[in-house]
Amino acid sequence: MTNSERIPSETHKPFTGYLWGALAVLTCPCHLPIFAIVLAGTTAGAFIGEHWGIAALALTGLFVLSLARLLRAFKERS
Repeated sequence: MTNSERIPSETHKPFTGYLWGALAVLTCPCHLPIFAIVLAGTTAGAFIGEHWGIAALALTGLFVLSLARLLRAFKERS
């Protein structure tokens, strides 16, 4: 028996919806300058500093994906 079989479907979908929502908030491209400040002095911060365009494109793609999954999770619920 897997974990998804033990959790009732009514509680499973909102939980995953909230996780997708949290990921959407974290990966919003407007947070890129905040990430650059927080990650300053690390390898990830150096990558963001050198490659703003790639980082913005990657965050935008992940943001759009997580936002679509968030909307799908709550649409199926109603």
